[in-house]
Amino acid sequence: MVTVDNIKQILECNDIYAQKMVDWSNGDEEALIFLMNCKLEERRIREAVVEYGD
Repeated sequence: MVTVDNIKQILECNDIYAQKMVDWSNGDEEALIFLMNCKLEERRIREAVVEYGD
């Protein structure tokens, strides 16, 4: 069973974000795992924010 603490550790996120993911999955563990995998993939693909000075 995936817990809020598991999500926080894997995604390195805060309590509220992890709880929102659990709420979204509505008790469907497969959906929660799918969402976690999507977020990990998104983190891998997304470029870092780059700021250019004035």
